[in-house]
Amino acid sequence: MSYDLRHHMHVYEQLFGSIEHVTELIMQTNWEESSATREYWMNTPDPLYVIANTFNLCFVFLARSQSTTVLPLVSNMDGPSGMIFVGLIEELQHFIQLQLVDGCPLPPLHVQ
Repeated sequence: MSYDLRHHMHVYEQLFGSIEHVTELIMQTNWEESSATREYWMNTPDPLYVIANTFNLCFVFLARSQSTTVLPLVSNMDGPSGMIFVGLIEELQHFIQLQLVDGCPLPPLHVQ
């Protein structure tokens, strides 16, 4: 994911407002070991764009405090290649992949 941040740095700089924030995200997503320590955990919605772009997916994030749908910012002409649904169990700070029934309503697009 840090490759996508570096490759499209100008897009993310406009989206997040500063090159410093993009650099922080590069450091946070630059993990390739088995289990990430706390400093590499996703703690804001910002990495959702990186996930959507890296994997060319529509990313649906569901949590009690905030749910959102994120589309890739940089994609091929065919659009997203699929969808992924992830839920957050906030009390445990634990993410799980979800399988939703066809036709269920999706949360609104992320405001950024």
